[in-house]
Amino acid sequence: CARHQRQLSVAIKRARQLALLPFIRGYAR
Repeated sequence: CARHQRQLSVAIKRARQLALLPFIRGYAR
């Protein structure tokens, strides 16, 4: 259903942010 899809997209967004944060930190150093 749409609700489940939205939850999935939010989870992917969160996972992407978590994966990008340390990458950006390491790049900034």
